[in-house]
Amino acid sequence: MKDNYLVITADVEDDGTVGLNGIVSVRGFSGTGEAWFKVSQVIEFSEQLEHFAKTTENPPEIFGGYWDGEGNLINKLFSLRFYSLSNYRTGVQVEFADHPYTGCRTEEIACVKVELKPEMQALIEFCSQLKNLLTNDLHEAKLYC
Repeated sequence: MKDNYLVITADVEDDGTVGLNGIVSVRGFSGTGEAWFKVSQVIEFSEQLEHFAKTTENPPEIFGGYWDGEGNLINKLFSLRFYSLSNYRTGVQVEFADHPYTGCRTEEIACVKVELKPEMQALIEFCSQLKNLLTNDLHEAKLYC
């Protein structure tokens, strides 16, 4: 396995939700994150990501965590934000956190925020893998840099 990578697994449920679990490692920094999404939201994100990988237009982002009753994100636990670095390379800001319990002290939160710089071809392959996660045709989606 290369030194810099992102690995995503999915726990697809019958109620139309999916738990995305991520592991990231960059230059010795590593961490994990998990959040729940609607399956349709992840499908839309993967389609936006595929379009971005082919055109560098409309960079996508997906994030989740703890939400309040009004739809406001309280604690971000899982975030992938893509952007263009050149015609051949993209950037992805990965942010994962683990809040041990609601209302925990700031010092108790484990978090990692790193940048990966994959080539566009690797990103296109990652898009395909991400879609296959949702149909249980694949165990994990891997983005290596």
